[in-house]
Amino acid sequence: MRAMAALIAAYLTLCPSSVVLAGGGAQGGGDLPPLSVAGVRRVDIRNESGGLTSYASIPWGSEFRSYGGGGGAPCLFLAPADGYTSDGQAMVQGQLVLSQRWIFREELPVSFGEPNPAQPASAGPLASAVRSFLVFCDAYDANHTVGFVQVPPSDPMLDPHVRLDSLYNGLQLVRPVVYHDPVIDRWGGLVVRLPAWLAIDPAGWTPTRSNPSYYRGWVLYLLSDPATLEFLVDFRPNPDKPSAAFHGVVGCVGGETAPPENDGGPAFPVVPELPLQTEPGVNGPCEWTPPGPGMVTIQARVTYHITFWANGFTEEQPDYVWTSAPVTVTTGELTAVNLDPTG
Repeated sequence: MRAMAALIAAYLTLCPSSVVLAGGGAQGGGDLPPLSVAGVRRVDIRNESGGLTSYASIPWGSEFRSYGGGGGAPCLFLAPADGYTSDGQAMVQGQLVLSQRWIFREELPVSFGEPNPAQPASAGPLASAVRSFLVFCDAYDANHTVGFVQVPPSDPMLDPHVRLDSLYNGLQLVRPVVYHDPVIDRWGGLVVRLPAWLAIDPAGWTPTRSNPSYYRGWVLYLLSDPATLEFLVDFRPNPDKPSAAFHGVVGCVGGETAPPENDGGPAFPVVPELPLQTEPGVNGPCEWTPPGPGMVTIQARVTYHITFWANGFTEEQPDYVWTSAPVTVTTGELTAVNLDPTG
């Protein structure tokens, strides 16, 4: 009772009798004892169709639980006219009502379009995507408006990150496949000192977008954009014809230069005009030359930039790396030369 008296005294200090009884000719409601209304807090959140879905279970740590003092603190309003409270108590115009029934109703959240997986437009970082709610006391109408609150996406009531796992599970990436160099079919393997072009099937270099996920007013996507391509090369020389072994990474696409266009041809990157003979080892991006007879295992590795997209706001996620199945081929010296220009 002391706490209630202190709360009423504080309210009346902020709202003197000239204000409490003002408007519409109060009939002495300000002199009546305040009404106390039981109830629970309710949050009305916009769904994907723009309608409202109500939630009465509010997690700990949420702004909706602590707003207005939290801990069971009631909201306050003066009865705008003779009528009834939400639990059916008769109230007189100007009478003070203390209600446990807080109502948070969302305005329309910011949202636009659909994301382009390669170059998603962004309304800004996801952390800045605050959601706006009008606060009502006991009933939802203009006479019961008691506040306005903006809630960040980190709030446990709204946090869209709870859907990240399902978005990752629904993101269908195309696994890279090592490009099959026609030289292998012609000569039975890669040729010593003849440069080999390391590439993948073009489908393995494709931006992708997950199916949308809808969660408490959020429209969510996960976007993947291939950023770098490199090859793990493991060459084991023939002990009967020894040469230098090679085990390393051959850089191909990405880094400081913009990736080339994916033209949909048989290889990405497109196979250029290669020299007839080069020094063994790495001769440039995507280019490796066998040092001698033996066996070489080649595996492509693509790194994807991952973007979490929520109502137009974005947040970068850790890069995702996917490797191809390893491909092992023979390397050897030419024992014959085809002089027929038609091949």
